[in-house]
Amino acid sequence: MSNIEEEILTKLSNRIIGYLKDDLSMQDIENSFTIEDVSKIDYKDITTFIALNGAMKGTVGMSVPSSLALQMVEGFIFGDYDKSELKDMSIENVAETLNITLGNILTDLSVVQNGSSVDISTPYTMHNSTTITKKSDGIMFVATLTYNDQQILLSYFR
Repeated sequence: MSNIEEEILTKLSNRIIGYLKDDLSMQDIENSFTIEDVSKIDYKDITTFIALNGAMKGTVGMSVPSSLALQMVEGFIFGDYDKSELKDMSIENVAETLNITLGNILTDLSVVQNGSSVDISTPYTMHNSTTITKKSDGIMFVATLTYNDQQILLSYFR
């Protein structure tokens, strides 16, 4: 694993953990996480991808089980919503969580601090679990975070 893949997944993991603890009061999120070089990723129920362009190319992803996505959205909404509205909001929340946290860490990346720029795309969200495999000449890494026996997958591949 090169330094940039480890750097982006480490910074993103730490930012996500902080957000879940500090902003959503999900104190049971574990502070430790693993980053692994993998040949495939089995994504969870809700997965959002954001493409990177410029000095750093690739795709960053965040994947969570639908039950955890629902817990995340319930952490910041007020009022009464029906189950369908909560489901829609939980899907949108996963995309916004990745978009905002990724945007926040970009200026902390060494490639940006050294004067280069990294652009991010609009988030793309899938609503079903899926598996992707690494291209023969590609790279693929996944960081696994744990909250109450549920996994949050953060990935980087190109």
